[in-house]
Amino acid sequence: MRVQKYLVMLCGLTLTAPVVHALTVQQVEQEVTTQLTNDSNLISGWMTSNLKNVIPFNSTSGDVVPKQLKLFGLEVGVEGVVSGTKMDVDSLHSLPTSLVDTRSIDMFSRLPFPMVLGHAKIGLPFGFDAGIRLGGIPKTSRDSGSRTSSIKNKVIGLDLRKKIIEEGMAKPFGLTLGLNYTHADGSLDLSNTYNSLTYTDSQNNTAQVNNGITKEHADWKTNSVGLQAILDKQIFFITPYIGGAVNRNSGDINNSITTTGTPTINGVEDAADPLSATGSSTDKANKWDVRALAGLEFNFLPFMKLGIGGEFAGSKNVAGSVGLRIQFR
Repeated sequence: MRVQKYLVMLCGLTLTAPVVHALTVQQVEQEVTTQLTNDSNLISGWMTSNLKNVIPFNSTSGDVVPKQLKLFGLEVGVEGVVSGTKMDVDSLHSLPTSLVDTRSIDMFSRLPFPMVLGHAKIGLPFGFDAGIRLGGIPKTSRDSGSRTSSIKNKVIGLDLRKKIIEEGMAKPFGLTLGLNYTHADGSLDLSNTYNSLTYTDSQNNTAQVNNGITKEHADWKTNSVGLQAILDKQIFFITPYIGGAVNRNSGDINNSITTTGTPTINGVEDAADPLSATGSSTDKANKWDVRALAGLEFNFLPFMKLGIGGEFAGSKNVAGSVGLRIQFR
């Protein structure tokens, strides 16, 4: 993941500090710890300010079904969803960090976030249907030697819909309104090892932090309540649809970055007093998401349907989905 690359910037930097006379290991460690902590706080704050848009939008994407179930109808389906959220890379590059050159960090301009989503629905009396959604990302780990990553995300949702207008001769379009609730719960862990951090003052006194590890951990718990309206029109075996949705989001996004290592000054190692610097931040989930919906559904076989959909929330968030579902009534 390219997101990992900014952690590398904590792993090979020349650190410049104010004039320090008669440096001691403790002074070097304190100075590096303070500056790395401040930089980590800034970078963590940038991460949470972007993830607060990524997570709620992703968890509420997908499962747009144009046709409503009739009484005692049943439906099951599965789909793949990928959302893309625009990342504020300019803000990252302009962070007022002391040691980390954020201008050299390679970051996605739009962060892709995948999800596999399964759902089941049942037709209810009085023109309603109800459903449940389960999905997300199962725990996935990657180890490339010096770098490791792990991500997981769980999405649970409930849906209640009602057909307001039934398509017919005098009514060329059907209209369905829906109310939904979504919960997302997940985490992201990144780890990177480095050989040394070099610290040099104006008198050319040099210190190093060796055998280092930089670890980042992000976690989130978000909730969303949404309203959805869908217009659909069946044309032979194709059902195009358009619509809109609004979601009210809540919950927290947390992030922390920790760098550890062994300080050395003038060749003297202080293994008994290892360096450890941690920066962290917390932000609230983006409060509102408003999006347009559009897609096509194809009836290839009896009871089986293929859906292709897109969701657009201005230039900030987009999502696409492809899914199969089996519907009876």
